[in-house]
Amino acid sequence: MKPYLRVSLAYAVFGVLWIYLSDRLVAAFADSLAGFTFLQTMKGWLFVVLSSLLLLAITKRAFDAHARTEREKLAVFRKTVDGSYHILLNYLNQMQLVTIEAEQCAGFDRSVLKLATDASDKATAELMKLRDIQTITAENIGAVVYEKVRRPGPASE
Repeated sequence: MKPYLRVSLAYAVFGVLWIYLSDRLVAAFADSLAGFTFLQTMKGWLFVVLSSLLLLAITKRAFDAHARTEREKLAVFRKTVDGSYHILLNYLNQMQLVTIEAEQCAGFDRSVLKLATDASDKATAELMKLRDIQTITAENIGAVVYEKVRRPGPASE
């Protein structure tokens, strides 16, 4: 059940039971109109105090559950980013090994090797920026990943 429905339902049940039972008690204990009025006033004040405590307890539980869910989502998000980071870094390391091996081949075009090495080094540098993010949020990751799109560098880049 949704937290807002649970809170509303609990309040409605509490209110109905309170009115039904407390009216019976007031009728049983009131011996005069002044006593009846006094007990009704006390009953109203007690209702406000008790219903406030009930709402506090129910909403605190709902907010704690929501916070717990959000922490779990953030943990999954962080693990996903961390896992992606390690997968990409391993790939780049393997690509660097390939380029080192390619350097050993006599007929390999050095200009292609230079392009591959530069691309690998650039990707590694960009990936290292992700590692340095202090607070992992979608906005912070987006700011690092799309930094060049938002703030274009010189025309030679």
